Amino acid sequence: MRTAAAAHLRVFQPLSAYPDAVAARLVASAHRSRAEVEAEARERARRRLLRRVPDPFPEPGEDDLVRVLEVDGSAFYCPDELALRAEMAAALLERGQDPVVVEAAVPAAARAANRGRVLAALEDEWGLSPDPDAAGAAPAGTAHQDADTDGRTHRVQTRTALWGVPHAWLVVFDPEEPVRRLVDGETTAYRQAPVAAALERASHAAAVLARQAPEAELLGELAVMLPWLQAFHPDSVLELDYAGLTPHVWPDDSVFDLWTLVDALDEGDEVTAGLAQQRLNRRWGPVGMLAHAG
Repeated sequence: MRTAAAAHLRVFQPLSAYPDAVAARLVASAHRSRAEVEAEARERARRRLLRRVPDPFPEPGEDDLVRVLEVDGSAFYCPDELALRAEMAAALLERGQDPVVVEAAVPAAARAANRGRVLAALEDEWGLSPDPDAAGAAPAGTAHQDADTDGRTHRVQTRTALWGVPHAWLVVFDPEEPVRRLVDGETTAYRQAPVAAALERASHAAAVLARQAPEAELLGELAVMLPWLQAFHPDSVLELDYAGLTPHVWPDDSVFDLWTLVDALDEGDEVTAGLAQQRLNRRWGPVGMLAHAG
């Protein structure tokens, strides 16, 4: 069975951003190294794929994996929230597919059990009583969205894209950051940026596009990205994990190309903007085609 290559955009927040109950769980669950967390995530995904009865949800009682990022001696946390994200994905699938297809992929009994656990956890730990089915439409390529919670919104800290990376995920990073090659057995590439800097870049790119290219798909993606980032603690750190896409696109110059495109549009230089767009298309077009490969 071929596994789709996924990339992940994660927000790592300081411990002070969480309610006490969540913070305590994060500290207690953060005993694994990053490599151990990724290995355990892959093993859990493998076990879900091998179930005799389709069930994409975490095992009952399975602890939520927690990724920890150390920056300048400070720890930042990103809970995986897989049960909640799986419910969001199921809700989106339900709205876009035939009920027979949905039932085959996501049995109602399994979903109901997972949903009950999600609701209980959000109420107990976050003080929220959400309706995951109220989640808004996800941007193209993402596997889930956020949950409306009685007029408030619980922002999940991880977004996932299959066989591609939305350009809004890339334009929030530093175009002058050197693109390093993986060495010494490394297999996964990451980009990181302070959320405050990511917000500044996203806002600038959106302002340019609103003036010069109001129909651009990237502008629509940024309209989703901006409120998502604004919901988190201002000292948070944003990470793009290329994960399974790494061997297909790394080293990736897309951030440089995107900012070349944005700056050219701002200056009215359509020729340079067009060349940057062509480079992006040549890089990501073949990756998207792999999703349809046998």
